[in-house]
Amino acid sequence: GTFQYNGENLYGVTVNNGFAYIITTTGPNTTLCIVDVHDPQSPTLFTTLDLPCVGRATSIAMHGTTVYYSCSGRFGIIDIKDASWPSPQLLGEYTAQVFDFAVDGNTVYLASYAQLLVLDVSTPSSPRLVGSHFIPYAFQGIHGYYNFYLGIAVSGGRVYVASYGLYVFEIPKPTSAPPTALPTSAPSTAPPTSAPPTAPPTSAPSTAPPTSGPSTPVPDGTPAPSENSND
Repeated sequence: GTFQYNGENLYGVTVNNGFAYIITTTGPNTTLCIVDVHDPQSPTLFTTLDLPCVGRATSIAMHGTTVYYSCSGRFGIIDIKDASWPSPQLLGEYTAQVFDFAVDGNTVYLASYAQLLVLDVSTPSSPRLVGSHFIPYAFQGIHGYYNFYLGIAVSGGRVYVASYGLYVFEIPKPTSAPPTALPTSAPSTAPPTSAPPTAPPTSAPSTAPPTSGPSTPVPDGTPAPSENSND
């Protein structure tokens, strides 16, 4: 069977679970077409998703329920939620001139002009650039150096880029876990240098009799009557 979409060229396709995911550009618009191919003699359009691309679509790939696509001005990530009944939702984008890409786990390698760009896509809503490698340019144009790529692949710990030659890049092996040394300001186990004194406080209450206890009233100076005085 055959499938046509608005009579336009289809620039990339990937198939999963009886559905074909096709990227196409019609004028200024780039579209993801999901085509039901359970009956290969009669492919039928299942649903579409308009993509915010700038320029022509270039490539598409799928891993699990995630679809990756590229066009002349963007790389994007789409969640299809359920492979048996796909409902596409755009998750995130990265702005770059992308000719082709290759997915390796949570890492995506983009062929972009005279550079190989390395993206971390572990958070699909915000792809993050984590590295780049210069590729010898083919020629210089009015906007800088250009290198048009025909393909890119990842295999055996290496990235292969096909252009005006074959360029091979070694993928760095994962680094070891961060050191587990104690922090520089770890709490000390030694007794505190200023432990509270065990001596009685210097101003403890005195147990001696008060120096100025209550006084006994004294007569006011009036002579006491004499026992021998005459009446």
